Formats: sequence, C-alpha cells, structure tokens
Amino acid sequence: RPLAERMWRCGGRWSAKTHAQARAQLHNHLSRQLLRAASASRRETATPERLLTLRTFASKTWYEEKYERDFKRKKRERIYTGRKGDDSLKVQLVQWYPGHIAKAERLLKEKLKAVDVVLELRDARIPFSTAHPDLKSWIGNKPKILVLNRVDMISKSDLRQLETWFASNGEEVVGTNGQTGQGVPKLTRRAISVSSDVNEKRAAKGLLPREVRAAVIGFPNVGKSAIINRLLKRKACESANIPGVTRQLRWIKAGDGLYVLDAPGVLPSSLEDQRAAQNLAICNDIGKASYLESTIASLFIERIRELPSSEAIMRALEKRYKISAENISGEEFVHELSDKLFNGHIETAGARILRDYGKGSLGKFALELPPS
Repeated sequence: RPLAERMWRCGGRWSAKTHAQARAQLHNHLSRQLLRAASASRRETATPERLLTLRTFASKTWYEEKYERDFKRKKRERIYTGRKGDDSLKVQLVQWYPGHIAKAERLLKEKLKAVDVVLELRDARIPFSTAHPDLKSWIGNKPKILVLNRVDMISKSDLRQLETWFASNGEEVVGTNGQTGQGVPKLTRRAISVSSDVNEKRAAKGLLPREVRAAVIGFPNVGKSAIINRLLKRKACESANIPGVTRQLRWIKAGDGLYVLDAPGVLPSSLEDQRAAQNLAICNDIGKASYLESTIASLFIERIRELPSSEAIMRALEKRYKISAENISGEEFVHELSDKLFNGHIETAGARILRDYGKGSLGKFALELPPS
C-alpha cells in the first residue's frame, strides 16, 4: 500500500525505468499475498477480491505475461501422489515428437538391414524409461549391446545393481561415460567380438573380411554423439546437452575394423507411460516445450522420496537450498525456493532444481532401480 500511494502521489516525476521497477515490485508483492490468501482456506477474513483491486496499480512484466500465455496453452489437471492433502498439478500429457524423428525412424529401419551389431544407449539414471518399446522388432535376431551411459551420475552400488539385473536377463551390458571416455575401449572390443561371426561366414564363402558395422541407437540426449566421438577419438559429431542436435543418419569410420552409424534420437510416437515421460523430462531427455519445469521439479522431489537412499538425498537437498523438506509436498518445496531465491518465479526455481540434478550437485543416484 505505501508503494502504491507513492506511485499515485509522485509517479509524475518518476522516470520510465523507475515506473517499471515499481510496477514489477508491486505486482510480485501482490501475487505473493494472493497465494497466501488462497492457501489460508480457514481464514474467513482473507479477501482476495480486495487484493485484486490493487492489481490495477501495476501492470505485468513481459516475463509474467509470457508465463501466463504458456500456462494457459498447456492443459493441466489435478493428480494425487498419495500424500495426505496433496493437490499438486501436473501437465496433462507430456508429449514430444518432432518431425525429424519420424523421418529418421523410417530411414533407420532401412539402414538396420546392413548392420552387424546394435549399440543401444540408455541413460543410466533412468535405464527403463529410455528403453524403446519397438527396438526389439526392428533389429530381430541381430546381436545387441546395452550401453548404460552417464555412469558418473549414479552411485557405484546403483550401477552394480543395474548391471547384475540386466546380465541376469541375458543382456550384454557396458557402462560408459561419454565425457571422459570411461568404458569406451571395452565397448569397442565387445562390438567387434560380438559380430566376429560375420567375417567367419564371409571366409567360409571365400570372401575377404570387412569392417564391422555398428548402429548407435537411443533416445534423444542420452549421449550418442559423445560416445561416437570417443569411439572415433576425434570430434566428428556435434554434441550438446539438449535433445534433437543430431538430425541425419550417416556412416562414420571408427578406426580399423569398425564402421558406426550415427542416427538421431528416436522416440515412440506417443508416450503412453506418463511416469516414464516425466522421468525423461527430469533428465532433460525430451524437449522442454512439452512440460512446465516447476511441475517436473515437484514430481522429481516426490520421486526422490520413493528411493531407498531418500533420507540422504533429501538432507543434501535441504543443505543446498537451506529449506526444510519435512512434511511438505514437492510443489510446496518449489514454491518456497521460488520465494526465497527467485522473487516468486516458480518456473525459474523448477529449472534451478533440474539443472542442479543434471550437473550432479544434488548427489549421484539413479531414479530407476531394478525391481526387487
């Protein structure tokens, strides 16, 4: 109210910049008041209508107008995560299927006929969510090596559990780190040895041996280009921590005895498993245009509470953000962080939490572990 009165009395002498700063400050203050009034359902004295009348003094900033447009564009629904009194919101459907993926999928199916071995890359943090449901029908009986990339972002105990479980199910597993090259020499040896029977058959027919042809397949942004660069020992593919960088298929020679097919990330045309889709959003393996980061960050905190090591991870979360996570939902945690550090902007707070997890600042842990 004092700020609004000063704007009314002295606003004629203020510069345009001072006006804009005062309007933004007043709007943020009133927005926080409205949120508190709406949450205090038992207090009959709270009158949001009275606060709404004060909003006429302040216009919205460009960021808030853009957020409102994006918020209205995405359909949202109420879901319950099992916590008492939890009324958190989520995006109705997380869907992302760019046009270049559909074209790449058609071409990939044709190229797989000439492939000797398939290297399926998955994100070690979410190895089940990054498994393509149609890959088995595409490759048929061709040999396949399961590559768990980004093993540096999970604990050694989590990695041992995953390797043991996949090996017990008949999978050939190799753990890698595309940034440092960890596990890449082992992957090269496995790829050549698995497909060695190709040259044995050629020799039986009197033909000369040829290079092994390997296809690197996986979801967007699981580190395919980084692994290929390590296989080649040079930068031949553009690599970035965003999905959709690679858009064309091409064969690349990776030294003596190995040819690699670099393919764009492939996704199912419809993400029916929304829990898996949310995990993809948490790990930045899907385009950001398909979800709200504040909602995904709230779900990320609820996912942490389901893990065996949840207590240690939540302590690290509280230590980093100086916010107590006891007896509050994931959505409430994101709101408190936004009020504390980002002047009430919940999208910025959600993006901060997801970015910290992607950098490993919240600890090393997998979001998905084998069923017990």
